[in-house]
Amino acid sequence: MKKRTLQELSEEQEEINSSYINVNSLQKQLYLENQKRLEEIKQEKQEIKQNEGDEVKQVDEKIKLCFPVGKFCLNQISQYPKEEKQSHILSFINIIQENAYSDVQKEKPKITLEAALMTCYGFEDHLLKPLVLSGVKLFIINDNDNNDKKLEIIEEFNGHRNWTVIKPSKLSSVTFGGSFHPKIWILKFPKFIRIVIGSQNLHVGDWTVWSQAMWIQDFQIGNSELDEISKEFKVGLKEFLDNILPNSHKFEDLLKIKYNDYDFQNINIRLITSIPGRFTGNQMNKYGMMRIQSVINSELKSNDFEIPKQVSIAYQTTSIGQLDVNYIDFVQQCCSGQQVKQSQKIQQNNKSIAQMLFNQQEEEKSTLKLIYPTSDYIQNQTSAGPEYANPLFLRKQQYENPKFPKNIFHRYQGSNYYYWHAGNIPHLKVMIVTGIDEKIDDKTSIYIGSHNLSQAAWGRLEKNATQLFISNTELGVLYPPKKDSAKLKQSIVEQISFKFPPDKYEKTDQPWISEVYYEQQI
Repeated sequence: MKKRTLQELSEEQEEINSSYINVNSLQKQLYLENQKRLEEIKQEKQEIKQNEGDEVKQVDEKIKLCFPVGKFCLNQISQYPKEEKQSHILSFINIIQENAYSDVQKEKPKITLEAALMTCYGFEDHLLKPLVLSGVKLFIINDNDNNDKKLEIIEEFNGHRNWTVIKPSKLSSVTFGGSFHPKIWILKFPKFIRIVIGSQNLHVGDWTVWSQAMWIQDFQIGNSELDEISKEFKVGLKEFLDNILPNSHKFEDLLKIKYNDYDFQNINIRLITSIPGRFTGNQMNKYGMMRIQSVINSELKSNDFEIPKQVSIAYQTTSIGQLDVNYIDFVQQCCSGQQVKQSQKIQQNNKSIAQMLFNQQEEEKSTLKLIYPTSDYIQNQTSAGPEYANPLFLRKQQYENPKFPKNIFHRYQGSNYYYWHAGNIPHLKVMIVTGIDEKIDDKTSIYIGSHNLSQAAWGRLEKNATQLFISNTELGVLYPPKKDSAKLKQSIVEQISFKFPPDKYEKTDQPWISEVYYEQQI
């Protein structure tokens, strides 16, 4: 692949961005017409209420949802060929369309999106302004980068009456140093809401340069009988949204929806959340890595699968926190679904926490393969080059620490299934848990979301494993062990933008560390 210069890539990005603005200029022209249509839809909803006093709105049976069941998707980046469209690869513009598969350039569809709530770790006005100009009520929940970490609510952001930015407070001692890092969108259309959970932020580069992974599902108005998994998702998502927003700005009020009016059926994943705090007892199993352990354990048992003694974990991450053998053992144990056993006393002789907790024999330990780009890959193999590698984070001092587990590093490479993935720069975060043979089967688990491989994101055990401490706010989904799920999981593995199973680092390979690269440029 011919390497493009930074200027050439920038020009290509500008062309894509201009195209987005041109398409959305039509939205402004159609604004009044859209408002009239929304009024007609509102009247239609009132007419189809079936029972007097029943507050649950019924929906026209003819409504067609693009995502009636949760779907794994990637973002459309600049290097992908436009002529070879795949249903799992979507642009920013398509996701905010009622028909996510419409040809926006040719069809010029009307924007029926009424309101959008989007959480992120950074955004650019350039990407979002056309959406605001079309009349969509936009609520951005962004990481708090203020020095005082106080709650900040910016109404009429940049002079737009329909744009609000909220920066959640980090004043408590627990959250002050943590990141607000979840990426969830709730898109309100006239007859349904669309929920997007993944790794995507709201910079232009997130939709032109960096590879992202998402789970998307549409929920129409209705009141079907829900199974236990769907009920858990519905309750857990509301709990998470209520937790991250101030009491003065509840998500239902912002979007002008009644959450319970929507039909949360056909859930095929389990929600994985991290919120800042210290948790004990049953609360430990609700968040972070202990939530992974709890879900995998329960799903293995309910599907009559044996709990494995060993698993292989391929963890593709873009930011790496403090790691050591102890923490890796903890991650391995949780991903196998084995029950955590609390120790009775602190072990001596520098034994690992995992050994202390799980009483595992050395030969029974599972393996973790950390997938992260090499310096050579970023400098010589990517389409965008080092100037666009800022989503990747690993400290030089951290990597050079003698206790840092360098042996777990594996190469990030473009997937073998689609040639256009070659040379992509990742921002997705994916974990694939299999047997030692690395075959995808019903017992495989696949995580996608915002969690990087760090103690801040997943949590660490304290007080003899009786307490879980988490400092970040994170969100993701897990495809857990389940009978007859192998085909779906195999399709996801074939669709991801990186090679699986990964290749181990060669002796001469070094991970991409930005400070090392820029030191060499001086």
